[in-house]
Amino acid sequence: MVAWHALRAAGSSYCRHYRAALRQPFVLVLGQLSAFFAISLYVKFIEMRLTPDYDNVSVGSGQFGWHYLLFSHQEILLFGLLIAGAATTRRYAPRLRQLWLAGAWTLGFVALPFLSLVEVLGLGHFAMFLTPLGPEEVRLIGWSRHLISSGNILRLPAIACGIVLITVGYYGLPPALWLDRRRLASLAQPASLALFLSVAAFTALIPKPHVADALLIPHPIVWLVSGARPQQIWEHDRSTEVVPGCRSARHHLEPTERPRNIVIVLLESTRAASVALYNPSASAGRSLLALRDETVVFDQLYAPVPTSAHALFSILYGVYPYLGPFWMGSDRSVVADSMAQMFGRAGYATHLYVTADLNFDDMRSFATRGFERVRDPNDWPGQERYQLLEWGRDDRLLFEEIKRTLVEGDSRPRFLLAFTSNTHHPYPLTELLNESAKTPQEAYERLVAFELDLVVDLYQWMKQHGVADNTLLLVLGDHGEAFGEHPGNFGHAAFIYEENVHIPGFILHPRRLGLPQHIAQLGSQVDLRATITDILGMNNPEPTDGMSLLRSDPHRLIAHFTENGVSYFGVRDQRFSYIYTPHAGVDQLFDRRRDAGETTNLSDRFPTVTARYRTHLQRWEARHQLSLARVLR
Repeated sequence: MVAWHALRAAGSSYCRHYRAALRQPFVLVLGQLSAFFAISLYVKFIEMRLTPDYDNVSVGSGQFGWHYLLFSHQEILLFGLLIAGAATTRRYAPRLRQLWLAGAWTLGFVALPFLSLVEVLGLGHFAMFLTPLGPEEVRLIGWSRHLISSGNILRLPAIACGIVLITVGYYGLPPALWLDRRRLASLAQPASLALFLSVAAFTALIPKPHVADALLIPHPIVWLVSGARPQQIWEHDRSTEVVPGCRSARHHLEPTERPRNIVIVLLESTRAASVALYNPSASAGRSLLALRDETVVFDQLYAPVPTSAHALFSILYGVYPYLGPFWMGSDRSVVADSMAQMFGRAGYATHLYVTADLNFDDMRSFATRGFERVRDPNDWPGQERYQLLEWGRDDRLLFEEIKRTLVEGDSRPRFLLAFTSNTHHPYPLTELLNESAKTPQEAYERLVAFELDLVVDLYQWMKQHGVADNTLLLVLGDHGEAFGEHPGNFGHAAFIYEENVHIPGFILHPRRLGLPQHIAQLGSQVDLRATITDILGMNNPEPTDGMSLLRSDPHRLIAHFTENGVSYFGVRDQRFSYIYTPHAGVDQLFDRRRDAGETTNLSDRFPTVTARYRTHLQRWEARHQLSLARVLR
């Protein structure tokens, strides 16, 4: 009974103090701003711990504390400005008391908690890409369910802890309830404001520690409103730019057969290292080894950008893709002809089958041009018989549709592009195959094997039905997949290392079209359009960035970039890989002959070689601007 009375008394005292705090709008606002500042500092702390540069640095060390202060200068500045704004607004409070009171409640219990929640949930984006959530990513808000699932965002303990802090700090125990009111009011004194602004100015002027793989400086809210990635790295003199070409390439392979149909199977998130044709120890694709005499393997095929939308763009248009998401250029549209439009004019029936949603990343706006039949989960008849997974339908639907299309009564030749989805993170092994795996990589490898078995089954079916002889069946990955081969590199979109961009690519045909089992020419997805038309003996009417991989160019360079998080740009040739990080001005140079995994950075050891590849990248970017000008308006 005594405990009950004590509890009632405590509850009564809590309610009394809470009501009193609500009647003091200025003190309430200062307290809620303090909570906002504290949560912002918590988010900055977690961001640093998520960064490979600081994940093993002792929190109690002087180095961590000093760097933490330097990276928090925007948080300190924003807090000081908000306090100054509150103090200025208070001058008019006596005349507009009711409005001031309503504004204080709205700011303290709605606006600031919402902004803090955005900061905390943005840690999920930071965990994947090592950058705060930016204005470009906000446009993907309609795909939050997919992104949250893909990144296991809600399982991040720091996010759960941050949500608890928001609940307690703004509503359960707001600072105005337990901090001395005079101490809170002193925050708005000129001396306190001068201190905050001086510290912010001091820390802003001091050079920040060198962190190449993360953006730690921006306040998440400031970046969300005004953050933007540059559309080009260097300024160029357009008068000296040269249209890209492959003048040194010479023709050295000639197919002995010209197939009638073209079927391209694009495999989601499939890296070369996970396919037995490229890695003898890989478990996936073992059934392909029995078809070696019927397989043409492109040994060095790469994705320009490790994302699906960019892969589709590169393949269909033969041009290095746009920078950033396509919807960033909402005032632009594609004016060049896609491969589907080219084949459509040549009398082909054109089909696009995708088990994922084509509306993601606005792929529908450029990928469907020229296809007379388009199927995705929005309008695929009979799809209900196949399971709907996180990123799309069971890919068995896709392969059955390919078979139906190849034997349906249409006398025209066929151009068919089929895009899988089941190997996308979070790797739905249990949902799809009712199997379990100990690690995400094990689940991924099993799903890659499942997809390649479907490819082999399709090819055997084509042979049985007399379709394989007159069909070019080209199978390739859209991009790679990473499992920690480099610090912080998981998934596919954040980096452009070997595991992110090296993809399988091979042709299946009973007589290999008269081509060798292996083609060693370094190539990119932008080369596939030229390669296909070369195999068919057709002219490619559109100027492209690619070259036919039946040609030989030992000096060929190909480019890569990614802007999902920190921006990286790079080029590679037969031997070296070069990566440049614009925001930090950092070079990375790898010799793949001695270091296939790209783990030893040689840029400091060989500055002359590094400078040469930086020049190559500058020239590529200049040409890229011209290429995009031809394709986009």
